[in-house]
Amino acid sequence: MITEKQILRYWYIFSLCVIIVSLPFSKIGLSIGQFLMAAGWIVDRFETKRWREKHLKYSGFCKLTGGAYTALVLLFKGIWKGILQFFRHKPALIFSSIFLIHLAGLLITTDFDYALKDLRTKIPLFLLPLFLSTSGVFNRRDFHRIMMLFIAAILVRTLYNTGLIQTHHFIDIRDISRNVSHIILGLLISLSIFSLGYFSLQKHLFPGWLRTLFIIVLIWFLSYLIISQSFTGLAITLLILMILVPVMIFKTRNRWLKTGILISFLVVLCSLGLYFSNLVKEYYIIHPVDYSKLEPYSSRGNKYIHNINSLQTENGNYLWIYIQWDELRMEWNKRSNIPFDSLDKKKQPVAYTLVRFLTSKGWRKDADAVSKLSPLEIDAIEKGVTNEIFLKEFSIRGRVYEILWGYDNYVKTGNPTGSSLMQRLEFWKASLGIIKEHWLTGVGTGDMNIAFQQQYEKIQTKLAPDQRWRSHNQFLSIFIGFGIFGFLWFLFAFIYPILALHWQDDFFVVVFMMIALFSMITEDTIESQTGVTFFAFFYSFFLFSRNKKESI
Repeated sequence: MITEKQILRYWYIFSLCVIIVSLPFSKIGLSIGQFLMAAGWIVDRFETKRWREKHLKYSGFCKLTGGAYTALVLLFKGIWKGILQFFRHKPALIFSSIFLIHLAGLLITTDFDYALKDLRTKIPLFLLPLFLSTSGVFNRRDFHRIMMLFIAAILVRTLYNTGLIQTHHFIDIRDISRNVSHIILGLLISLSIFSLGYFSLQKHLFPGWLRTLFIIVLIWFLSYLIISQSFTGLAITLLILMILVPVMIFKTRNRWLKTGILISFLVVLCSLGLYFSNLVKEYYIIHPVDYSKLEPYSSRGNKYIHNINSLQTENGNYLWIYIQWDELRMEWNKRSNIPFDSLDKKKQPVAYTLVRFLTSKGWRKDADAVSKLSPLEIDAIEKGVTNEIFLKEFSIRGRVYEILWGYDNYVKTGNPTGSSLMQRLEFWKASLGIIKEHWLTGVGTGDMNIAFQQQYEKIQTKLAPDQRWRSHNQFLSIFIGFGIFGFLWFLFAFIYPILALHWQDDFFVVVFMMIALFSMITEDTIESQTGVTFFAFFYSFFLFSRNKKESI
């Protein structure tokens, strides 16, 4: 017969699985999972037997009121015991203190509306270490099962997203994940890839057919990162490989295996280096133009505008020569339902998107060129696609080109808008300016948005107003919010539990730490509900919920 204790354990596992499955799908699911976990945690600490014994002593009206009073007392006692248990778990308590930093930040906050919203988002930093460190640990077999459930959820998400990509049900490919950030999904996939890699090497734990399946899914996840143009997920995965492979080479005792891994690693590194080097060289090839021979009129007899002073290019073609605005406007309005003098679906000026796209094809910017565009190309321009390269799916070249174009445009115009990398440089520039002024105490939990808007005005940024965002660097965000001491405590709370529990040589902890740290360089990883839940859950799950390490 199933005991009450077993039921509560199943409830805990079920709520944990709800969180796991919801990570790539639903913010609501994450909240439900944590509510379920909280309910189970409270009930588990409620002394039912003792309540029954005391309840029997009452009679009549006192049975109702006395029973309710006793239940309330036992409930608070149970919660307090659980909190005391948590306080005795020093590593978990210190990790959860990241949430307390945000609470302390209220002391110097003026925008309490935003501060309270931010605190609601950060609650998993306190609740998940509390629940997972005081609810018993999983053995190795159960841990593997939970990780395989996580991988299965990621697999379903990637297959669903691929269907959206194939049917072009998106404006920007970064939007295909809908409720979950494209970048956070990339981090989840990266964690899945390394988990599958580890499982596929465990001959004594999994049968051959299952390990083969792991490898197939691993290859699919790598392919998906390319298909979905998840640059962050792909870059982090490659960076971790560049760290783990040398460790594997160092640890293996088989000379032939060591030599084989080393040679393969060097070949892959050199191949990637040559590939990206060629892409950069190709980008900077400019098709020469004899300005003295530029034709003054279009085929329809209208005068071209030639700006020979602009050095902007698209696929090596000069952007601002052979422009006939009236023809472009007339012909575009015939072919599209989005007016020429309006914004495309990415909120960019249609005229600018069209000029860039036509230039990328090496065409003049006139009515003849617009009339030659295919319906697919018209649809792409309406969606904000600025270069024919970006029409190609699975295009690493397109992603590299986008980065280089953003850098080149920033150098020539000083405007980072439209380039995610250059915008980040502007975000970091503003962040360092705020830190310089508030290095000791920070600006508080709720005043970061105010501080950034003021700083952008101060540095007279050319960023579009709707692109003036926060740091996109978690370490800078913490420094801005809570000053030097809050920043140092954040690092301590992040690193100390791993060293205190001696988990620094566990495969899953090492991989997760690298994913989290690398992501925090270019993202505010814990500023969104999905991001903070990903961080708090896996940190707590890997460190506080297992009874056996997985050797690196």
